[in-house]
Amino acid sequence: MTQTKIMGTDIPDVTAASAANDAMKRWMSRVAVTTAVLATLAAMAASFASSHLNESMIDQMRSSDQWAYYQAKGVKLAILESKMETLPALGKEVIAADTARAERYKGEQAEISTVAKGHEKSCEDHRRRYKIIGRAITAFQVAIALSAVALLMQRNWFWFLSISGGVVGAAFLAWGMWPG
Repeated sequence: MTQTKIMGTDIPDVTAASAANDAMKRWMSRVAVTTAVLATLAAMAASFASSHLNESMIDQMRSSDQWAYYQAKGVKLAILESKMETLPALGKEVIAADTARAERYKGEQAEISTVAKGHEKSCEDHRRRYKIIGRAITAFQVAIALSAVALLMQRNWFWFLSISGGVVGAAFLAWGMWPG
């Protein structure tokens, strides 16, 4: 390895701070703890976002399955109605069982439609949450970067910006966890 250093890449060492510089050592430790908390929150948010995305896809599949079932009942109903329309033209009577079955198919379609719409609503809620929690992840990542800049530049205001970014991220995370 070479001993050449790139300008601006001096990383302060918390353990190397002298006794005369205890205040700086404490400040660096606080920034480090802040960064660790932000990283933990970012990881949790990523896990929640992933979970909501998965649930959204599952609900979308369930909704699609229900609509396919709805269409199958519609095909059965159309065939039955065609039969019921053809019988009088042939001089035969429509039996009561066919009329009852046609009504049953219509009722089943209404129930299936309700279930499918429920899955669609759940899917949209999970997508909404995923998007909001994605914003939280971004805020946490920016806050982590600002913590690193605070340590490199040894400036309080970068640390305060980092904490502010963490608060914004926490707000988005709480909002995303709230049922819509």
